[in-house]
Amino acid sequence: MIIRCCIVLVPLLMVINEASLVTVEGLIGGSVLLPCSSEAPPITVQDITINWKCNDRVKVFDVIKGKGSGVAQDQSYKNRAETFPEEYKKGNFSLKLNNLQYNDTGKYQCYIVEESDIQTVELFIEVPFQNPVVGDIGGSAVLPCFARKRPLTTEDITVTWRHNKTLKVFDTIKGKVSVEEPDSVFKNRTETFPQEYLNGNFSLKLYNLQRSDTGIYKCYIRNELLIKSVKLEINQGAQSRSEKILLAVPFLSVSILLFM
Repeated sequence: MIIRCCIVLVPLLMVINEASLVTVEGLIGGSVLLPCSSEAPPITVQDITINWKCNDRVKVFDVIKGKGSGVAQDQSYKNRAETFPEEYKKGNFSLKLNNLQYNDTGKYQCYIVEESDIQTVELFIEVPFQNPVVGDIGGSAVLPCFARKRPLTTEDITVTWRHNKTLKVFDTIKGKVSVEEPDSVFKNRTETFPQEYLNGNFSLKLYNLQRSDTGIYKCYIRNELLIKSVKLEINQGAQSRSEKILLAVPFLSVSILLFM
């Protein structure tokens, strides 16, 4: 009787822990901090090996045994990326990226080798519109927002407008107006131009302008991770017809009294 033995090779799998996605915004030409930290700070600096990458492939910055290394760093990040060695023993491996450019948008992965831990940071780049848009009370204004590239299909289009960071102005989800209503102060006062979406034009038209509309509007182009911001100024010298009448009434009353 012949007994045959089989040796089954089981591949060794490395378990990677991925933390929840963090989103940060940076202004073009400025700098931004991409957070990354350890819950179990290393005992010695020599225990530290960190790999920062962009979109899983482009090498941004390495820390090898506690020392920064630019040996395999992509040239586009040369002299623009830095960490904080004095913070390593506290478990802080955050990355500072300077002189932000259009192409810096993306998902950045901080791989803490000793812990098999990957932390992901999504970076949006904000590009401000050079000149403010000025409108009159009761009138309308178009806030410009253009993509760098034309979207391939309407499914690629997800654009959100916000006022002063928090107020929801208008959302387009996968090429269609979101079913979620905007903030009450903007209800029935906004529109975009769907026929222009595939040309990369996501500008917003705002009607019946009010003094409270003044501020910064941000247009988040999700598929490009870009933010186009524009400042809206309301012409304070303009007054509606009703305002003029209300202001004129007291003066009219005084004139009548003087001649009685």
